[in-house]
Amino acid sequence: MKKYAMPFVLAGLLLLGGWVWLRSYTRHNSVVIVPDVAGLSVTSSEEALAARGLRGIVIDSVYHEGADPGSVVEQDPDAGDEVKADRKVYLVVNAQQPPMIDMPQLEGLSKRQAISVLDILGLKVAGLEYKPDQCVDCVIEQRTNGERITAGTRVRRGASFTLVLGSGDQGERVPVPDLRGLTEAELSTVLNMASLNRGLVVACEGCNTKADSTLARVYRQSPAPRSEGIIAMGTPIDVWLTMDTVGLKPMPGWNDPARYSTNDSLDVLQ
Repeated sequence: MKKYAMPFVLAGLLLLGGWVWLRSYTRHNSVVIVPDVAGLSVTSSEEALAARGLRGIVIDSVYHEGADPGSVVEQDPDAGDEVKADRKVYLVVNAQQPPMIDMPQLEGLSKRQAISVLDILGLKVAGLEYKPDQCVDCVIEQRTNGERITAGTRVRRGASFTLVLGSGDQGERVPVPDLRGLTEAELSTVLNMASLNRGLVVACEGCNTKADSTLARVYRQSPAPRSEGIIAMGTPIDVWLTMDTVGLKPMPGWNDPARYSTNDSLDVLQ
């Protein structure tokens, strides 16, 4: 080989060596699929990630109602993403305890306003009680465990409270709404709007797990809609659920608050 060609050969070898080293360093064409670790504990998540050559790192905690304390609720990169081996996967876990907040002042508000405030703050309505009072569906008292709770008391987010409402001087009566086709979550919403209480879930046909019951729908109720005309405010309604939801849908406008207004619900449901 002629001497003048040697520099070009050496340069080529250096370029080839650098290219091979760079491919090895960046793991070119060596990717892994990020597993879905949502719902797993931190330990289980780290083990699942390590099995694919990834590293799990907890960066924050939030509170998600319904998720197990300490379980993963968010991850970055997302499940299914392609990443390089040894990539860090950042995890957000569910807090062990829900945060504490101040109990709002509900007394003096209308039922609709009080329920809206509770919903915004992540609190729940445990039930409705009625007492004779000229202000129909106005909050007279706010209670927990049978005791009145004052505004400003520290409570846990997600806690439930009973609203004591006015039923009118003579005790107002309301129509029985048609609950058929509603899920359990929708059922609670409608009964609150209709000034009634949730009674027993008598049966849940085809339900084998808790998740099944959340997907099941009402196919029967007692009292039946309009079968007994009107009933006292706060009356509990028993329901039967089923997983056979084919053709089982709620009536149109079921979530319209105007339908359950104390003043005009009789006209709407006729």
